[in-house]
Amino acid sequence: MSNDATNTGFLPPPLVLIAAADDSFRTFLEYTVKSRGLFVAGVSDSEALAKRLQTTAPDLLLLESRIPGVETQTLCERLRLDRRTQSMSIIALAAEGDEASRKEMLESGADQFLSRPLSPEILMTSIGAIWHEANWDPAPSKRELLTFLDLELDVSSYRVRRNGRTIHLAPMQFRLLRHLMKNPHKVYSRDELRAAAWPRAVHVGPRTIDVHIGRLRTALNSMGEQELIRTVWSIGYALSD
Repeated sequence: MSNDATNTGFLPPPLVLIAAADDSFRTFLEYTVKSRGLFVAGVSDSEALAKRLQTTAPDLLLLESRIPGVETQTLCERLRLDRRTQSMSIIALAAEGDEASRKEMLESGADQFLSRPLSPEILMTSIGAIWHEANWDPAPSKRELLTFLDLELDVSSYRVRRNGRTIHLAPMQFRLLRHLMKNPHKVYSRDELRAAAWPRAVHVGPRTIDVHIGRLRTALNSMGEQELIRTVWSIGYALSD
């Protein structure tokens, strides 16, 4: 981070890692993202991707669903389990003829799944939807602090703490928790949670909501704390003591 960024309170643009085997598609992605002022790195194979992820934790990973030598669903699951990368945003990009991977990629940890053909506008709208209220905000809003028992969520700084311990959440889990904390004890349906955490154009099923709630629970209770998310069978979830 530059001194200017530190002194003004603004964060530098996020680093976007683009992993796509199709050279022309990757070039299109790199040009589109870079032209919006974001930092970009691109890789085309499993070896380069593994090396990059070992040395750098990008803020956002654009991951083509089919890369030779990469089990993309397994990779998403591993990134979500690694503390260093679990808060990384992941947008899965359908390879040619691979629309069927949508459900599996979302349930494995991807935040969004975009299908080809893909316009620059759709790509940047999706990136903006993920980063809105997340790590990169060129104009931070007034501080909004939500609390419930020993849990604290600071919207403006994208920080979550429990009993003083910092908890790292992926953007979708952060949005789910924020929505639950706005009205503790209220039972939210899966449809309501989906509308709160995912952009309108992104279609996810009930199973995907359950998976993200499960990951949120694991993060909140990693030190054996009291369970705070109550399941209301056939209806949804609530924040409860």
